[in-house]
Amino acid sequence: MKMAASCLAVAVNKPHISMTPSQLLFIIVLLVGTTNLSTASSPLKHFSTKTPYAWITSSKTTELVDDEMYHLTDVEGLSCSAVHANAVIRHGSRFPGLDDVLEISNVHEKLVVAMEPDVNPELYNWVNNFPSNNNKALSSLGEEEQEALGSRLAKKLHTLFSDEDFSNFKFMVSSAERTKQSASAFFEGLSTVVQGEEDDADDFDVEVNDELLRFFDLCKKYVYSVGNNKTAMKEYTTFMNSHQVVKIKDKMSEKLGISKDILTTANVRLIYLICGYETASFKSSPWCSLLDEEDMVILEYLGDLKHYYKNGYGHDITWQQSCPLLNEMFYVMDETIVEIETTEDDEEMDGFIVGHFAFGHAETVGPLLSALGLFNDSEPLLAGNFEQQEKRLFRTSEILPFSSNVLFVLYECVPEEFGEDEEIDEADYYLRLFVNEVPVKIPGCEELSCPYKTVRGLYHSFVEECDFKKICNSSHPKDEL
Repeated sequence: MKMAASCLAVAVNKPHISMTPSQLLFIIVLLVGTTNLSTASSPLKHFSTKTPYAWITSSKTTELVDDEMYHLTDVEGLSCSAVHANAVIRHGSRFPGLDDVLEISNVHEKLVVAMEPDVNPELYNWVNNFPSNNNKALSSLGEEEQEALGSRLAKKLHTLFSDEDFSNFKFMVSSAERTKQSASAFFEGLSTVVQGEEDDADDFDVEVNDELLRFFDLCKKYVYSVGNNKTAMKEYTTFMNSHQVVKIKDKMSEKLGISKDILTTANVRLIYLICGYETASFKSSPWCSLLDEEDMVILEYLGDLKHYYKNGYGHDITWQQSCPLLNEMFYVMDETIVEIETTEDDEEMDGFIVGHFAFGHAETVGPLLSALGLFNDSEPLLAGNFEQQEKRLFRTSEILPFSSNVLFVLYECVPEEFGEDEEIDEADYYLRLFVNEVPVKIPGCEELSCPYKTVRGLYHSFVEECDFKKICNSSHPKDEL
C-alpha cells in the first residue's frame, strides 16, 4: 500500500501534552439585544466551559456541504470513504446548579441593601428567573444545540448514514438527565436528515454507562487527590485572589457606588457565570453591565485554570482515568473493521455500527482531549503567567463549551483504479479527528488523515494496557500531588 499520509511513531503514555434559520436569528437577536456587552468586539466567547456552542461555532456552521466529511481527498493514490463515525459529546447548554441559583439571589440582596436604586435600575430590580427545581437541567438552547449538531453531522456524513436502520447506530449516555436529554435532541436532528422526517421516539434506544462517561466519580485516586483535595486547585484559588481579579471587584464596586468590602472575588466569578447563563437563556443580563471585555478575558483564564487542573493536563491522573473511554472508542472501531471484512464475505450479515455517539460532561470530554494529547501548551497554566498565556491552546471557551464534541471518522480506502467488480484482499483504513466539527491533526501524525493502524499504535497503552483499577487505586488523598 502506498501511504502519502505517514505518521510519526511517538509515545503517548504521557501526552505532550448551515446554521438553521432559527439558530441564525437567535444569534442576531442575542448580539443585538445584549446591549450591556461590548458590540465592537463581543465578549460572548469568553465564558469558559459555560459558553454555548453556537457562540463559538456560528461562523463555522453557516454553510453546510453535504458529505463534506464523507470522502478523503488528501490520501494520494487511494479512494477513501467513511464507514464509521465515533463521537463523545458533552451535553448541551444547561441551567445553573441550585447552589449558584440561590447564591446569586443572596448576592443581589446584599447589593440592593448597599446601592442606590437609580445607579443601575435594571440590576436593582432584577428578578431571579432561574428555576430552583431544575438543577442543571438542559435548557431550550441546549436542546437546539444538540438537535442542530445531530442534523449537521448527518448532512456532513449523509451517504454513510442515509437509509441506515437505527439498529446500526449506538447511543450511550451517563446517568445524568441532561445527557439523556441531549442524546434525544441529537437523535431528533439526526433522524430528520437520515429518514427525511423526525423518527419515532420508540426507535431511540440508549445505554446508560457511567463507567465510561462518569469515570471521574468512580476513580478513587482522582476523587481523593484532585476532586476532594483543595491543594490540587491551588493555582485556581491563587488567581481567584490575584490583583487582576481584585481589580475587577473594585471596579464593580465603583460602578455600583458601594464599599469595596461588600463583594468578594468569589462573588465576581459568580456574577460572571450568571451573566453568561442569563444571556444564553434570556438573551441579556443586567449582571453583564458590571463586566468589561478585559474583565471577561481575565475571568476566562480563571475558568481555564480551574479546568486545566480539574479536567486537563494539571494532574496525570485526570487524563489517565479516561483510558476506558478511549479504549472503548478503539475497540468499537476494531470491531467495525472486522465486521466490514466479514460482511464483504457474507451477504447474510446484518451490517455494522455506522454511528457510535456517547454523551457525557466537561469532566468526560476534557480528560479525553488531554489523553489524546490535544491543546497542550509548552508551559503549564499557572496563576502567575496570565500574560504569557495570551495565546494558549488550552482555552476552554473554544475547546470545551457546552455541546463540545470529539469525533473520529474511520475511512475505508482502496486504490483509485480499483473497479467495482474487482476483489481486494484487504482494504486500508484511515482516521480523521474532528474537535467541535473542525479537523485537527492527531498528535504524532504528519497529515490530517492518518493510517488507522498507526494511530492505534500511538495510543497503544490505552488500547492494550488500560487497567482502570490499577490506575485509580489510592490509599492517600494527596499521593498525586
